[in-house]
Amino acid sequence: MKVFAFAWALVLPFCAFAQTPQPEAKDPTAILILDQMADVIGDLESCSFSLETSHDVMDQDHGFLKNYAYEKVYLDGPNKLMVEIKGTKGKRGFWYNGSELDYYSYKENNYVSIPAPASTLAMIDSINAKYDITFPAADFFYPSLTDDIIEAFDSIQFVGKRMVDGQECFLIKTSNAKMDMLLYVANDAYRLPKRHVIKYKEKNGKQYEATFSDWQLNPNIPNAIFEFKAPASARQISIQAKK
Repeated sequence: MKVFAFAWALVLPFCAFAQTPQPEAKDPTAILILDQMADVIGDLESCSFSLETSHDVMDQDHGFLKNYAYEKVYLDGPNKLMVEIKGTKGKRGFWYNGSELDYYSYKENNYVSIPAPASTLAMIDSINAKYDITFPAADFFYPSLTDDIIEAFDSIQFVGKRMVDGQECFLIKTSNAKMDMLLYVANDAYRLPKRHVIKYKEKNGKQYEATFSDWQLNPNIPNAIFEFKAPASARQISIQAKK
């Protein structure tokens, strides 16, 4: 994607001031940073990372409370994914091996096995459409990430530099009628996402936040971790597709 920056000033013949340029609705600097981040992620053959998430939930007695989760994600090639999640719902896991998605609840000791498409991104789309299941940070791995953001948001702005957990990051803010999104991208050679915040203008101002850490790029991940082996005592259950 080619990005062009323009600078200009309007000087009026009878005034002693110059008009301050108005920021573009979709800032080329912000788009360039998004492109760099997407290019690095798109070139990865495998990776793993940790994710700490929080989201607001409405409690009948106490109003908004934050639910936290800690997730470890492993991706290998175009068709392998493993996710471990520890949070309010207990410890859970997803295993995808290129043909089947398995979900296991350690707390309830039950599991679901679902036939799935032959690529990770196709699997994510299919499972979300059929069962409303989402996967952590999945949006960052779509080749169309930058174009999707440009299409979805009316405003995309480069805010400046901010520190996140001791690391300098570029801060990009995007907005549309339904939400504001803050994206912190590491200011280093890799341009990987560091923090992601969504503030909903509807839903009573609910907020979602995810912080990335412990990125491992192109590690050698054993195929065995993408294969789910149900414990002998586990109970297989079914899951209904959404209507």
